[in-house]
Amino acid sequence: MKNNILMLTVSLVLITVGCTPSETIIIDTQPVSENFIGHGVEWSAYPHGDSPDAEWGYLMTDEKLEMVYKRLDYMKPRIARVMDVAGWRYFKGVDSKGDPILDFNCPEVQMVCKILDYCQRNGIVVLLGDYGVPGFWGYPGNIDRVDDPRFIEMTTQYISFLVKEKGFSCIKYYIITNEPNGDWACTRGDWDQWKKGVEMMAEAFANEKLDITMAAPDVVELSNNHKSKYTGWQWVEQSVKQLDHLTGVYNVHCYADYQFIRSGAFMKHYAAVGETIRPTGKPMIFGEIGGWYHTLELGGEYKKRMQSTEFASEDSQLFVYDYLYGVDMADMLIQTMKAGWHGASAWMLDDAMHTIGDLGDKNQLKVWGFWNSLGTELIGDPRHEEIRPWFFTWSLMSRYFTPGMKIYNPTQAEPLNRLRVVAGSSETGSTIAIVNADEVDHTFNLKMNVHGESDLDMYDYVESGYKTDENSFPVPIDKVTAKKVKQGFTITIPARSFKLLTNTSIN
Repeated sequence: MKNNILMLTVSLVLITVGCTPSETIIIDTQPVSENFIGHGVEWSAYPHGDSPDAEWGYLMTDEKLEMVYKRLDYMKPRIARVMDVAGWRYFKGVDSKGDPILDFNCPEVQMVCKILDYCQRNGIVVLLGDYGVPGFWGYPGNIDRVDDPRFIEMTTQYISFLVKEKGFSCIKYYIITNEPNGDWACTRGDWDQWKKGVEMMAEAFANEKLDITMAAPDVVELSNNHKSKYTGWQWVEQSVKQLDHLTGVYNVHCYADYQFIRSGAFMKHYAAVGETIRPTGKPMIFGEIGGWYHTLELGGEYKKRMQSTEFASEDSQLFVYDYLYGVDMADMLIQTMKAGWHGASAWMLDDAMHTIGDLGDKNQLKVWGFWNSLGTELIGDPRHEEIRPWFFTWSLMSRYFTPGMKIYNPTQAEPLNRLRVVAGSSETGSTIAIVNADEVDHTFNLKMNVHGESDLDMYDYVESGYKTDENSFPVPIDKVTAKKVKQGFTITIPARSFKLLTNTSIN
């Protein structure tokens, strides 16, 4: 059966009215990537509503979390980027000698443990990290640098507590600070400070016998800080050159304008960035990924929405309420896979997690999520707690492209404009994802030597409607026999839509 996986074949044949097929594309037997990690989410531990002393009080109750868990049970995120600030959790200031005062048994840490417990139970790989050192967030003690030995020591103690005492072996990677190349970061683009901090933290983990490696560099790769010695891309290159011996996963962020996505330029750019990393043999992921609508007619609509949405901060994506965001985010995911990357986590899971500057202002929410768990409490409208359209496409991509899959591309470019196809296969089955980013429908013949004999479920995400159940979870519209897919069959995908076929079994 393993030979069937290696001999994966997909043919796309262009069909025109009154014409026989004129184009055939076959996916090569050589995968574009192996040991796929999978897609997931950015999941912060609700710093404004995690305890009685939080800005909003203890609003993220166990009942609220159960709603989140139920939805994630369907999505099955394979990775979770869990970022935090020590002062939000266990750092309680410094003593008279300037040494950190730590409390790992407080309610704030208990909230983190609830998230990690879910990840542990469900086999989710966790990238744990800090949004910045305590001094950056205004906490006392002048712990202002990531290479401060006090920051290294207290972080190591905290992670040792989570791993050794609480048993959270799901924590596989550590991020020393968020987006260190940015002028908004606690490092403000200081490569030398960041590098030294990474080296010190890795040494401290080794001394503590923590089986955790570094996720680097966690930069916004398309952003260039003129005060930094390196561009965003060069931060990736230099991480490979100088820190590969400490790095377990390479991790970048991207927020792409919709034109960059729909044109396919995103895939070309990150295929090139990936070539910088590929010789290491290490996995490469997008720790944060999202789309923007800042240009042309959609840019004008975006500005109107910002002006009329009282509870949203300037750092918001107000198209999360719209069908189109589901297509564009699926398009980004497919392009990451076609470019050889091993996974991506969506920014972000839940609007209830962050506010601008994380000051807790209810009228300055970061609206990016699949829902707002506290829509009733914060906005006075329970409709904001409902699942939004882009959950449909993201959850299918996360659920059915499983860890360990080999990912395959056509050997030639797809013959139809802005049509993108990617396939994955393993002993659990095969999955095919298709996005049509064009403004016209496309019809083609699809042929794949899928793994196994089980029928494939077909899911459609189209603007005229998409099928969900009573929980707003995706429902297939049809089934296709494996025999039919292996022999080849005609398929139509409407303009600006997404389709997924799968016989991958899910535990």
